[in-house]
This record gives sequence, C-alpha cells and structure tokens, in this order.
Amino acid sequence: MVSVIAVPELMAEAATDLAAISSTLNAAHMAAATPTVAVIPAAGDEVSSSIAHLFSQHAANYHALAVQAAGFHEQFVQHLTTSARSYASTEAANVASLQPSTPASFASLIAAFEDQVNNLLNAASNQLVGLLTAYPILVSLIDAVIIIPLTIISFFLLPVVLGFFLLLLAAQFLGLIHLMNFPV
Repeated sequence: MVSVIAVPELMAEAATDLAAISSTLNAAHMAAATPTVAVIPAAGDEVSSSIAHLFSQHAANYHALAVQAAGFHEQFVQHLTTSARSYASTEAANVASLQPSTPASFASLIAAFEDQVNNLLNAASNQLVGLLTAYPILVSLIDAVIIIPLTIISFFLLPVVLGFFLLLLAAQFLGLIHLMNFPV
C-alpha cells in the first residue's frame, strides 16, 4: 500500500523557494548571454574566427536550452503552488466536515465542496493548457474539442451536483434519511 503525506505549508514554501531560485538562474543566464554568444576571435586568422563562431553556436544552443529549462521550471512551480492550494482546501474541507453539524455549518460545507470542485476544475484546465502550450498548433483544436465542452458540462453539471448534495443534506437534517449520525 502506498501512502502519501502532503503538508501544504511546506509545499507552498518549496514553491516560493523554487521561484526565487528561478529568478536567480534567469538573472545569471541573462548576464552570461552577451559575452558567451558573441565570442570575439583571438586573432584575425580563419581558424580563430571558426573557433569563435563554433563557441558562439554552442553558447546560443545552451541559452536556447536554458530558456526551455526555465519554462519547465516555471511550470513546475505553478503546479506545485496549485497542488499546495488544492491540498490546503481539501484539508480545510475535511476538517469542516468532521465538526458537529448545525444548520449554519451546512452552508460552510456546501461552500467548501464548491471550492473543491472549482479548484479541481481550475487545476485540471491549467495543467492541460500548460502542457499544450508546447504544441501551439493543437491548442485551437483541443480548445474546440475538450475545453469548451468541459466548460459547458461543468456549467450545467455543477448546479445539478450541488442541488443533489443540498437535497441529501436537507433530507438528513429533517430526519428523512440517515446517512450519518449527526449529534442533535
């Protein structure tokens, strides 16, 4: 059996630290870009200019890879931040659901459930868009085939799910059904 322990505060702190590392790396890459890409030949002969050109090409290739790595790093920080928020929201909803239920706490349970659904939909769409930005040709196709229908489905499905949840809570509160034993 696999167990996962997530501490949202540590995840958010790690995301902040990674963002600081990213800014430091980007500053270092920018500072090194000009002197490494434009290598001046050591002498006026053909070999020196060829070697300088070769080093400049390697530097340009390195900086192109550094830009890709920075993009990956930024996506990783975004996913880590989103995950930390999601874990924190889920933890808060779980704690709220363990509290003794009163009519006033039903509203907070419903709000927590709605926040979880919204966070899940936002995280899924953000990760999907983040992954698809590497393929800009497919973005419009994916938008038409997946994103728009998911948005329409979630627009119509969310009120149905919330209505069913409210109906179950009202029936439980009125004593018509017994899903959980609430202290009275």
